[in-house]
Amino acid sequence: MPHPRATIRSLIAGFALLTLPAPAHPALAQPTQAQPAQAQQSAPDPVRIAQALNATVGLIAGGPGSTDARIAADIAQVLDDGDKLRVLPILGGGAVQNIADLIYLKGVDVAIVPAETLTQTMEHNAIPGERSIQYIAKLYQEEVHVLARADIASLNDLSGKPVNVGAPGTGSELTAGTLLDALHIGAGIMHDSETVALDRLRRGDIAAMFVMGGKPVPLLQAVEPRTGLHFLPIPLTAPLVDTYLPTSLDHQYYPNLIPAGRPIDTVAIGVVLVTLATAPDTARAKRVNRFVDALFERLGQFRQPGFHSKWLEVNLSAQVPGWTRYPEAQTLLKKQDQAREASLRTAFDTYLNETGQTTSGMSDEQRETLFRDFVRWRTQHSRP
Repeated sequence: MPHPRATIRSLIAGFALLTLPAPAHPALAQPTQAQPAQAQQSAPDPVRIAQALNATVGLIAGGPGSTDARIAADIAQVLDDGDKLRVLPILGGGAVQNIADLIYLKGVDVAIVPAETLTQTMEHNAIPGERSIQYIAKLYQEEVHVLARADIASLNDLSGKPVNVGAPGTGSELTAGTLLDALHIGAGIMHDSETVALDRLRRGDIAAMFVMGGKPVPLLQAVEPRTGLHFLPIPLTAPLVDTYLPTSLDHQYYPNLIPAGRPIDTVAIGVVLVTLATAPDTARAKRVNRFVDALFERLGQFRQPGFHSKWLEVNLSAQVPGWTRYPEAQTLLKKQDQAREASLRTAFDTYLNETGQTTSGMSDEQRETLFRDFVRWRTQHSRP
């Protein structure tokens, strides 16, 4: 069986050379001489078509049933604004393929990908440079799930045994390969789909399966109780600390697999919303700018019931070290910071007036120091 890192490297190398012709949109195709005159006369208004296309943002995400696909569907639902903005979710072919499609495929403007995949593709020179891809926002953490049969007690027990890591080029394969490499575990790698892998795991044909996804993963929630299947713990050891964050899986999300009060340690990776660095006067930049504006304006709607629980983790101001923020997102964050500081200064002035204090006679530096002390005091006393 090919090693997962070898597979991912071959995919990345292939995508680095990828050049796809830009397919013409069917609505914009010019009528040929073979088409009847009636068809040519009934062609839609090209101006309206051009405007509609310029208002449609293609958002590529994970495959069917993935957390990324659900998040993309949520975004499409909330940001839809008639002729002004339409988000078209696209089911992707894996994290590496999604990056390739973002770079080369016409109609893909934005992508949801693991931060780890961005780093790996850049390290293998598949991305022309970190400035060619810019992040709009860090979205949430995706947890690493390793579901194993009853006789497997730890990751070390997977050495020499068949383990499913997902289809080549997926975030699951990349993460599984990185983890197994870092822990020096030589497993027999399988590339079945998650549903096929789960059936094989139930029959005992494989020892374990890796699944990347924001908890709860519906496929794993549906595992029947008393099957003997269980999650393997992944402690955050020294080889993993630079890449992953510590987290846990618990009974709340997987009642059939985890007893109450006995959470399972695991690790997580960040998922980011990215786009291409584009000249600001292009049609693509204008589309993406409208998308970013709407996302920032309507973030609160995603936290209402009915949307994926991972939206509760989203902090649009969170940074992705080593990558450049998309300019429109950076501008909006700066405006938010300025509005927040203006509000704090108003509260500061109100506080001084109500307490009878004065800053007369103070230098600008002394007044600024007093204001910063007030901000720290307010922050400390506003914590739950």
